[in-house]
Amino acid sequence: MKNNIRAIALSVLLLINFNASAHKKQVAKFEHTITEALKKAYPASVRMWGFDVQQNQRTSGQFSGVVVSADGYILTAAHTILPGKNYKVFFPDGRECIALALGKIDKKNTPGIPDVGLMKITDKGVYPFAEMGYSASLVKNEPCISISYPESLNQTKPTLRLGEVAEVKNEYGFIRSTCKMEPGDSGGPLFDYYGRVIGLHSAIDVSEDMNFEIPVDLYRRYWTALNQEVFYTAFPDKKDSVDVDPLAKVLQKDTKQKALHPDFDSPKITNSTFLIKSKLKGIEQEGAGTLLNIKTTAGTKKQFVLAKNTLIGENPHFFINGVAVILKTIEKDQENDLVLLEMEQKVSGGIELNLADSVKIEMGTFLFTINHDGKLMQSILGSSLFNLPKINSQPYLGAMVVYNSSPAQFSLIKEGSPAEKAGIKVGDELISINGNIVNTAKEFAPEMSKFWADDEVAFEWKNDTGKMHKTVKLDGRGQSVFNHPAEKFEGGKSVRRDGFNAIFTHDAAIKPNQCGSPVFDWQGDFYGVNIARFSRTTTVVVPKKTIVDFIAKVVQ
Repeated sequence: MKNNIRAIALSVLLLINFNASAHKKQVAKFEHTITEALKKAYPASVRMWGFDVQQNQRTSGQFSGVVVSADGYILTAAHTILPGKNYKVFFPDGRECIALALGKIDKKNTPGIPDVGLMKITDKGVYPFAEMGYSASLVKNEPCISISYPESLNQTKPTLRLGEVAEVKNEYGFIRSTCKMEPGDSGGPLFDYYGRVIGLHSAIDVSEDMNFEIPVDLYRRYWTALNQEVFYTAFPDKKDSVDVDPLAKVLQKDTKQKALHPDFDSPKITNSTFLIKSKLKGIEQEGAGTLLNIKTTAGTKKQFVLAKNTLIGENPHFFINGVAVILKTIEKDQENDLVLLEMEQKVSGGIELNLADSVKIEMGTFLFTINHDGKLMQSILGSSLFNLPKINSQPYLGAMVVYNSSPAQFSLIKEGSPAEKAGIKVGDELISINGNIVNTAKEFAPEMSKFWADDEVAFEWKNDTGKMHKTVKLDGRGQSVFNHPAEKFEGGKSVRRDGFNAIFTHDAAIKPNQCGSPVFDWQGDFYGVNIARFSRTTTVVVPKKTIVDFIAKVVQ
């Protein structure tokens, strides 16, 4: 009897191990498929804006596109271009050139439909290009890839998003995909898992899975007409033939296979993250915290909780099995918005963080986030490491200085601002900020950019009564309110979402109070923590190396 029980237990264990191995192979194969498609698609995905070649200056907002021939034909959205106008084109490898807008189709009675636009690079050369696919052969739930340039990030390289074809053709003739879009992505390419262009980004609705793509077959059908510098307000009479996709049957077969829809049976890591409660400026605040186990250079083991600094206030604590675990702040890294917390008691589980280990940040890596409720969110690593300048996170003084004034002279004081409350008035001359002499107006902004909201900064200035000294507490700039669908996603943006060095993006829909949660690859390797929901398409991650450098200074 005992032997039978052992045999059954062994069989069950072997079956579990076999299934886990099979899942890993499926995910590895799918990741390889996407990586290979990315190699074909990425070099041809371009960033563009209107450009006056005579004045040598930019004339429009940025948008995206894709080069589909070696001599430089570019597919984009009609609403981004005007026939006969020039545009500057930027490739991911740094190459720049000029393109001319050719034809576009935007029906008069249905503005924004079908939104088809064609361009041609005028500089001679041989350009990276992507193969055009066939939208007629698309299959519902087929994996698809977006590579484009969201304007809010304002980066020279595009970001990657992974999704599925939710509708092959909706009532307006668009493809609908789950690859999230936002302004700046317009005209950007949607690729199939072979790296072929199947659609171009056109529009979105509020829901994050409502992303509408122009079918690539429309460009094939009206290619000859689009080569003319004409704004068509109806479909052109001249039509070209559209071939049958040679991979149509393969797509039908592939999409039904596990190879394109693997089970992401990610490793379960006990107590990796908790929901931290605290009081920030008198308001109850929630944010995620990642539990880390660290071996010091002395050989002892320490346990910390890492969280997003701007989400943690007074009396931080979390609950485990109904019991409150009290946290104490040890160290802050304001530049990376990190805070390291210590617990009064040891908690089982957590992430084993080896301070000597490293991971490779590579676009196309499959990732997952563990939320405090244990739920997993799948995503794809969407960028290489890059810097995100401090723009929204600039502190607010509420004062301006006269352009090119020397000494720097205050020109505008906002009502109710920290500057007004400090007694600074129009015409006063600035002397120093935190002891640093400010001689001219051009030194004012760089000096102010060193600080953050809630910093207490010493100002010295001069008026008719003499020199004045006061320590001023800077405010935050607050959230701007826009009515665009891209601004209405669930949870919204993080208040602190920029001013980071060496971060990467992924496309998980992380809510602001989930920031501080850990990010892993599908094998369970720790990659970093979610630090901000930047926009509809983008969540920002502070990588493992930055975290290790921060913690190493503390434990050593």
